[in-house]
This record gives sequence, C-alpha cells and structure tokens, in this order.
Amino acid sequence: MSKNIIVVDDDEDILNIIELILVEAGYHVRAVSDIVSFYNIHEFKPDLILLDDWLADGYGSKLCLDLKRNPLTSNIPVILISAKNDLPNISRNCLADDFISKPFDLDFFTEKINNWLLSVLPK
Repeated sequence: MSKNIIVVDDDEDILNIIELILVEAGYHVRAVSDIVSFYNIHEFKPDLILLDDWLADGYGSKLCLDLKRNPLTSNIPVILISAKNDLPNISRNCLADDFISKPFDLDFFTEKINNWLLSVLPK
C-alpha cells in the first residue's frame, strides 16, 4: 500500500520537484503552498508531512507545533525543511520529528523520506 505525503512549500519550483520525486517513488502526494491550503486538505490522511518553515502566510514551525500538540495529529511524522541556519534548534523547539536543510541532495532527500516511512510506519 502506498503512503500518503503532504508537502507544504511556498516555492513553486521546489514544491514541484519534491512532488515529482515522491510521485515517481510511488507515494501519493498532496502539494500545497501555504498553511490555509494545508488546512483545506480533507480526507487525505498523511503518513508524513514535509513542511517548509518560511511560508507566505506564516511559519511551518508554528504549524508543526500545533500539529504535535493536537492528539489527532501528534503521531504523524513531520519533517521541517528550510534554509535557515538554526534549523536543528527550530525543529527541536517545534517538536518536528526530523529536518532537512535546503539546498539538499536529491538522493539524501529520497533516502530520508524512505527511511521514515519504512521504519516508523507499518508496511
């Protein structure tokens, strides 16, 4: 069974590349560019959320903290993605499960996603 991933990034080029990579890897992907659109995704139960920190309508780290504090979503792994220098601290403070610094190597990115989905979730 294919896993579901939500990607939130306001850079359309990065969003499209990530979506293409994940779809080619066999995942079901919903890609959105802002927090409002994220909350408008209904009936798509994500197995993993990839979340940029700098978004046009807020911070991904705030959204992550909200997700992790909500009992209905706290068990969904969230990987924060950003070019910020202090990403390890931001990730820890917002209770993200992991982080990926931009720019990232595509093989590293794919391996990290696969590892999270294969090790954290039932097959």
